Amino acid sequence: MVEPDELTATFRQAMRRVASTVNVISICVDGQPMGITATAVSSISLDPPSLLVCINRTASVHAPISGMPHFRVNVLHRDQEAIAAMFADRAQHGLRFLSGWDVDSAGAPRLLDAQASILCRRTDHHQFGTHSIFIGVVEEVFTREEVDPLLYLDGRYAGAKL
Repeated sequence: MVEPDELTATFRQAMRRVASTVNVISICVDGQPMGITATAVSSISLDPPSLLVCINRTASVHAPISGMPHFRVNVLHRDQEAIAAMFADRAQHGLRFLSGWDVDSAGAPRLLDAQASILCRRTDHHQFGTHSIFIGVVEEVFTREEVDPLLYLDGRYAGAKL
């Protein structure tokens, strides 16, 4: 039987081999925009159109998103690596929404030139391990013409131009 620490280490290495689209999950709490970089986002269904996002319970947006009626998934374009880094760095909190955002957009800030921006009405959430799974039904979608998402692979950002 594999020891738990070894299993965690090998699982982490396996996940570094899975390319993930980089997203900024955004919410607005009492008029204050908040967001976090996340790669654990997945579509659930087309009927109804829905997504799930997984957020670490230690993340700054975890507690607030639990009580929000909406969250938005801003799928980052390849040219938005700096935005991904900014939202991953708590020290840059005050700079996050200064430009390029519609912060009055249906209660969850929208990155204006995101690869895609998807507003979800939060319908459910479940705790599992270190994370919570938030489920949302899609209410609004914006897309950017060019398809070139920002990916995260093996601890680095990458592109996937087709």
